[in-house]
Amino acid sequence: MNHSQILTISRRELLASTMGASACAMAFPAFGDRRPQEDLHRLSTQGCGRATGYAEANRIITYNGKTHVAWLDSPAEGFRVRVATLDHKSGQWSPTYTVGEAKDNHGGPALTIDSEGHLHITYFTHHDPFRYRRSKRPNDASEWEDEVQFGQRLTYPTIICGQDDTLYFTARRSFSDRPWIVELWEKKPHRDWNRVGPIMSSRHKGYAHFQESLAWGPDRRTIHLCCRFHEKSDSNSYGRLQTVAYMKSDDLGRTWRRSDGAMINDPITPENIEVLAKGGEDFQRELRAGCLAVSPTGKPHLIYSVVAKLKGESWLATPDGAGQWKRTRLNDHLPAEWRSFNLIMAGGLSFDQAGRLHGVAQLQTGERKKKIWGDPSNEIVAFTIDGDDRIQFRAISVFDANTSHWLPSIERPTGHNQLAPHPGILFTAGPAGKGNTDLLNNRVYFSHG
Repeated sequence: MNHSQILTISRRELLASTMGASACAMAFPAFGDRRPQEDLHRLSTQGCGRATGYAEANRIITYNGKTHVAWLDSPAEGFRVRVATLDHKSGQWSPTYTVGEAKDNHGGPALTIDSEGHLHITYFTHHDPFRYRRSKRPNDASEWEDEVQFGQRLTYPTIICGQDDTLYFTARRSFSDRPWIVELWEKKPHRDWNRVGPIMSSRHKGYAHFQESLAWGPDRRTIHLCCRFHEKSDSNSYGRLQTVAYMKSDDLGRTWRRSDGAMINDPITPENIEVLAKGGEDFQRELRAGCLAVSPTGKPHLIYSVVAKLKGESWLATPDGAGQWKRTRLNDHLPAEWRSFNLIMAGGLSFDQAGRLHGVAQLQTGERKKKIWGDPSNEIVAFTIDGDDRIQFRAISVFDANTSHWLPSIERPTGHNQLAPHPGILFTAGPAGKGNTDLLNNRVYFSHG
């Protein structure tokens, strides 16, 4: 990106953001003469409260001239997993296809692709067996093979496809009488799903969330994992303990190591995993992790946010190979007019095929006494890090003080997909709703990044 493409915003334009989407559409130029709304495609007006939520699940696949995008709708008949395809040559989108049902707003999809171009998708569950389908034809999302179920009491899918087309899948497993865990599953081509075993565990009984994301190393055998342990909730607190952490496996998930190669013994908990940040309500600071990415040289890049006293900042972290991590505060690289805003997760990182790092995050604008889930001040911003380490931010959503633009998801190389120079970004426009089963009419947007 050249200097003329760097997003700049005047204070007058920031004031326009309080006047609604129409004013902002004129006030926020990006990419030279291109404005954010010119780069957005509306996929749906039936999105649920978490239509694009849980960014650890990749939902965008680009392959041989097509981009396939999956999300979660909530029409009157219930929650439905949708997919649509952009044909790059014609610039046209396919009809929207329904892959299957979901239990509630937690049942959104995770998508990957094998070496033959077949799409693989998991979805449906919130403490249930997962549903899995494979596309009938390569690079075609219009028809799918019969639905397969596997696992018990699982939620939050992540899926990656190996060099030999083996699928690797993680999800949270819940229990009524013991600490919750993350399970690893694998599926070899034309074989059933096989449970490899637990790979992480909460230290406490009751509700837990792990927010794990997976990424391949350049050898396509090493699996890198970033997570955010969320533990120890009770009637007076939601997540007393939170831990952002990292580990990697060079034997396809059988054993796990720190960034310096030291083995991590089972059970893997915040006590022995490689910890980057500690928080939770007991620390009066909220942590959230974005999806990690791995450089062409094999270096993991992690992104996470810290919110304390209503101030939110995001950090980019890379290891030095000796057990230490270099951290960059991304807020310091925002355009000057945005420096007072919060920069938080959900979000994630992705390396394109040229080896350039891209990221997406949520910017919280405006004056708020309390930043809440689905706050209307949320906006989507993306950034790119050039070879000279210059970090350039730009707006993705059209700023609108009355509508939450949030839950961004960026395409990542989880399988045999081919990332564009600016990876695609998916996000939700609208409220969270009051509960997991609310049927909403949120908009779902795709941006070419």
